[in-house]
Amino acid sequence: MILKPRIVAVLGKEVARDVLSLADADMVEVRLDLVEGDCLEVMKAVRKATNLPIIATNRLKSDGGQFEGSEEDRIELLAKAAFFADYVDIELSAEQRTELMGSVNRPAIVSYHNFACTPGQEELHSILEEMKGSGAAIAKIAVTSTCLRDTLEILGLLLEAEMPLCVIAMGEMGRHLRAVAPLYGSVLTYGYVSRAAAPGQMSISELRQAQRLLDPASATCWSDPAKRMPASIALNL
Repeated sequence: MILKPRIVAVLGKEVARDVLSLADADMVEVRLDLVEGDCLEVMKAVRKATNLPIIATNRLKSDGGQFEGSEEDRIELLAKAAFFADYVDIELSAEQRTELMGSVNRPAIVSYHNFACTPGQEELHSILEEMKGSGAAIAKIAVTSTCLRDTLEILGLLLEAEMPLCVIAMGEMGRHLRAVAPLYGSVLTYGYVSRAAAPGQMSISELRQAQRLLDPASATCWSDPAKRMPASIALNL
């Protein structure tokens, strides 16, 4: 299935302010591990503030998250937040991944993050196959590029993928891929509203500008709020 790329606005500590500035976004990710206050009340407020599809994420510390509680508490909060979301993001390495995916009635984005390097093609394909076997609706692979050849490895994986895949090259060396990867089929690209949440992240306005320049047909379709899919059928999955 070929899907149109979506620009995802990442909401964290400044969620109350940032949720009012989503004109360049197609979807929203609420980073529960970054927000302050009652996370479920924040999810309710975001749900009321926008009709864009919402991804609930409570990032594992080893994958770059900041949640301070136990793993059981992290998964429990994510499961509760899923009620107000359209998708849940769960790490491939999470011990309770299968249990969470079985308990929430939401499509899962199964994610992998590597802040040290870009694995070789064999390992990348193995990761993607494990994600496919897990029942993921979307696979998300975020790695760190240390040279331009790394970005080619990631694009190669994207071109061969047999399921919806989001690829991200973290760091300055791979920053351009956040704008370019959607041209090769990456279904999601993540941007910040007021503060970057990951190395090399672009703002949603920068991503939209790049989309208008590189893929005007796609930009015309998804930047017009009147033409966005309702949350209930986002990505047609």
